[in-house]
Amino acid sequence: MHQVNSQLEILNLLDQYGEDARIIAGGQTLLPVLAMRVASPDHLIDINKVVELKNISLSDGLLQVGAGVRQAELENWSGLHKAQPLLGMMFPWIAHTPIRNRGTVCGSIAHADPSAELVLALAVLEGSVILVSKKKRRIVKAKDFFVGALQTSRQSNELIEAVQFPICNPEAGFGFSEYGYRHGDFAVVAVAAIKQGDSWTIGFGGIDDVAQTYQCVASSLNEVNQFIDDLAAAVEVREDPTATSGLRRHLMRSLGKRACQQAIDFKSDGIR
Repeated sequence: MHQVNSQLEILNLLDQYGEDARIIAGGQTLLPVLAMRVASPDHLIDINKVVELKNISLSDGLLQVGAGVRQAELENWSGLHKAQPLLGMMFPWIAHTPIRNRGTVCGSIAHADPSAELVLALAVLEGSVILVSKKKRRIVKAKDFFVGALQTSRQSNELIEAVQFPICNPEAGFGFSEYGYRHGDFAVVAVAAIKQGDSWTIGFGGIDDVAQTYQCVASSLNEVNQFIDDLAAAVEVREDPTATSGLRRHLMRSLGKRACQQAIDFKSDGIR
């Protein structure tokens, strides 16, 4: 275990050890992976003391969340519902309070579970991930960062320095709904909806190896509901031991319509 005090130390260790190193902050995703022996790195880099990674900031139309920010810190941040209300709607569905108190926002993004709420949020909001190494810094769009179930485009010598969520348009409406077998479980299906005038973005988590997003133009609830019905019938939906593709298609329809109704009813002051 390497306990570091600066981002430079992290980058030096990642450059030195590459695939043999893993970042640990909250440990809520990494520790189960280690326990199941999906990964067995020789070096763990503990970033909890790196103050420069613990920032939440607003700049240039973006909400930026550093690698050391715990999920509960963002959930309870006073500016969240004004900056990006969709995240505020999702947090009560993410695991349980003790896990959110330990787990980091960037840790969930790094894990890239296609059923995770924060992964869906980054995808449907068209956010980005900031990756840094000793030699360069790059900003990668969510659609290019998530490449498969538990797979990302991060290189072994790169640190996820922060994630960026676009600040909401004051005229936009948001909706979110999900279904899991028990509260706190990963979603069987989760749906996020964003309405801006007649333009809709609808994202689904849990139906494929990456969160999927779709756009449509609809001037009424009936029109967007029809779009969801057609989508659920047409797209490929995964089937696994947790749920059949038929159940997931049913949930796409029912949860999608619920999320879209929320987006229509959404009020920026949080009153719905």
